[in-house]
Amino acid sequence: MTTAVLGETPESLPEPAIRLEPHDLAAERAYLGAIYHAHHGARRIHQLVTAADFYRPAHAIIHAAAGRLLDRGEPVDPITLTAALQATGDLGRVGGMAYVHDLAGDVPAVSGADAYADRIRSLAQRRALIATGTRILQSAYDPAAGDPADLAEQAVTMARDVRDAGRAATDSPVADIFDFLSVEDVHDWVLPGLLERGDRLILTAGEGGGKSVLLRQIAVCAAAGVQPFTLEDNALGPQRVLVLDCENSAPQTRRHYRALINTAERVRRPVHRGQLHIDVRPEGIDLTRGDGRAWLMRRVETVMPDLLVIGPIYQLHTGDPNSEEHARKVTVALTEARATARCAMVLEAHAPHASGFGPRGLRPAGSSLWMRWPEFGFGLRPVEDDRSAEEDRARRLVPWRGLRDDRAFPQFLRGGEKGSWPWIPYQPIDADPYTGRSATGATS
Repeated sequence: MTTAVLGETPESLPEPAIRLEPHDLAAERAYLGAIYHAHHGARRIHQLVTAADFYRPAHAIIHAAAGRLLDRGEPVDPITLTAALQATGDLGRVGGMAYVHDLAGDVPAVSGADAYADRIRSLAQRRALIATGTRILQSAYDPAAGDPADLAEQAVTMARDVRDAGRAATDSPVADIFDFLSVEDVHDWVLPGLLERGDRLILTAGEGGGKSVLLRQIAVCAAAGVQPFTLEDNALGPQRVLVLDCENSAPQTRRHYRALINTAERVRRPVHRGQLHIDVRPEGIDLTRGDGRAWLMRRVETVMPDLLVIGPIYQLHTGDPNSEEHARKVTVALTEARATARCAMVLEAHAPHASGFGPRGLRPAGSSLWMRWPEFGFGLRPVEDDRSAEEDRARRLVPWRGLRDDRAFPQFLRGGEKGSWPWIPYQPIDADPYTGRSATGATS
């Protein structure tokens, strides 16, 4: 090992070993392959990186060609991409038809596209930092480069440019408060007064508390064009709904939904073909794994729902239910699904078992992340009047987190008559006429 002594110049020291710049060609190939398979999400995935982020120039050329196809509204697949590269004379430069076709098989899971893109961008930034550091080092060794204080300022500017490259241009402008408030917000409703696109609602209750029944009612009502609580017409008409039942068997699910579909027929608000889609997976799905995320995204991209109903939460991964890391990975997958379809999302979760005295808690069992993640969280709890709770199945709809916006969720629900909707809103006989609050929730 050679040690530099005071006064030695860099020229007198041995050349360091040549090191390759940081890169990951497998991640670049997987990312490009993901664009092939993304279908409706191809545009979003394509915009995750720029051509300059690729280490291999051929990949930058393929990425640019895919962008031109997307700009024209054409699909991106090996055939269309080969034709596009051939038209510009770039097919030979990227490795020919065989290489373009091979990319289709190099993607482990489309749901991993964001992770591949993150790695590509991260390595590109490292390469830019190395190049910038080299220029700064050369300037520092050059006695003719100028004043050291000026060189230090230039170094700060150059490092800042690396930090902000490709990001500053996409930043939203910092607005004056009056300009910010001058924008008139319009709700993008799925269920007017209840859920708009992007909303996340988690519904909890104890075992057999009626949460699954209520979620099914919300799904069928939305697909039929009915408000699930007031049972009035949805002014926006029927919504496209996707239900992913990760707990109940197919026969059980059919029986439950058949009864609700028949109810919609009886009230002359039938669910038409194409409005309500369902997949049943009683063994659950692990959204912390690539194959699980791909399963979810294939269904979302096929249906592109206005409302996604999924759960229960404990069936969405196979790890420690109290692990915040596992919960975070599940929310990342759910967020991708929600962003892809621009849909509202309703999830089911179990409430934890009671401990000590007092009513059972209604917060979702498992990681505390589920307390913070949704816009709305409600639990079903029997009313205090035992007769109403047992004979009428009367329930309070109790928020277990502060609402992030004003919505028209009811305070009380009870079981409907046979052949009608399972849950109907009601006003207890002992409710205060001004506040609507009730001491017991007693029904007449």
